[in-house]
Amino acid sequence: MNSVRIAIGGFALALVTTPAAFAGPTISAQSQSHSLSQSESQPKAPSLTLAQAADRARAVSFDVRAAIEVARTVQADAASARAGLRPQLAISVTALDANLSQLGMPVASQAYVGVTGSLPLFTPSLGSTTRASGLTADAATSDIDAVRNDAFFAAVQGYRRAQLAVAIVDARTDAVRDQQAHLDVTDRRIRAGKAPRYLLARDRAALAVAQQAREDAAADGDEAVNDLALVLALDPSAPPQIATVLDVASIDGTLDGLVARALAQAPTVLSAQLREKAARSTVAAARSAYAPTATLSAQSYNGTSSPQLGHAGGQITFVASLPIIDGGTRSATEDRARASLVQAQVALEKARTSTERDVRNAWRELQAARANLVTARAGADDAAEQLRIARVREAAGKGIDLEVLDALSVAATARETAVKAVARFDTAIALLHHASGDLTL
Repeated sequence: MNSVRIAIGGFALALVTTPAAFAGPTISAQSQSHSLSQSESQPKAPSLTLAQAADRARAVSFDVRAAIEVARTVQADAASARAGLRPQLAISVTALDANLSQLGMPVASQAYVGVTGSLPLFTPSLGSTTRASGLTADAATSDIDAVRNDAFFAAVQGYRRAQLAVAIVDARTDAVRDQQAHLDVTDRRIRAGKAPRYLLARDRAALAVAQQAREDAAADGDEAVNDLALVLALDPSAPPQIATVLDVASIDGTLDGLVARALAQAPTVLSAQLREKAARSTVAAARSAYAPTATLSAQSYNGTSSPQLGHAGGQITFVASLPIIDGGTRSATEDRARASLVQAQVALEKARTSTERDVRNAWRELQAARANLVTARAGADDAAEQLRIARVREAAGKGIDLEVLDALSVAATARETAVKAVARFDTAIALLHHASGDLTL
């Protein structure tokens, strides 16, 4: 037996030949193994189920973490706005030693502690502004849920893609096994003088094509888990291992029920509702700009001075104001607030309409995916049966040369179509969850 080993990139092709006249070469492709020291230096790849991947995406994905910080900023602005409605208190310490008699100023010294406080009694405009800020902060919090919903869907999509890649590798491994078995049969027939020699080259080529297809699927799988690592904010040098096998998922509910649930809980709708309420409060704040305001403030001090000016003192101030003329500032501000309210109302209507459309589209895709799943399974069963018949005919010497090869190709395609149909069906369910605003599978 002679062998020739050809290294191409990270893979090796071993062509093994026998001295027999028509012996067919066996072609195998395998990845070169890394050294133990290299594997130990790399981070350990985590093994994640689909649920674990979705949970991680909702918690620590890049977009979610950024949205949380944006919400914190808006919440801080709302807290600053609320502070204007609360009592204010300040303490001051003053020390003075004046010795400028040559300038005609008296020599004096003072040391005292002062306390100043203020209390807004009636500030309707500030109250409306504060309510608008609070509603905007709530909308920002709802935006986090919207980003979590998107991250959930991206994680499920990425995981399904990786699952599909694993299933396709398995399907193409079966195709390689079938082609190898057919090559062995052809080799035996040639040895027995029952088949022409050129069939060996043809079958070897078919086996090589199947092996390359399997390698391509493996590369797609590596790319899929690398992309999933990005979605899950994992180290790209240690992408996750897929722990959940691709299988048909399930979902309950009717179209009308899912639409109603989406309109009630979809984060985009809730956020738009809160922003519409915030815009209403902004209009109220603009209207109340001409309302009277009242503020009470007090100040006291305790200390010593030379010459003696007393040890303690204080004052209370009540200020009431009523704007009379502002040159059109109030009306312009109110017009701007009304325009913002209309924009918020349009955005809310669009959010509701878009959400219902997304649910209906996802539902329609689910129906098509379900029909496709049935068709693909039937096609896979038929292809398997046709392959069985072709093999029986070949064994009985009744088949033509290309019959088995054609059946092998059809069976391989049908197997891949079946697993792709499962992935499409599962992704459609995830899309329906996403459109409905669900944060869980």
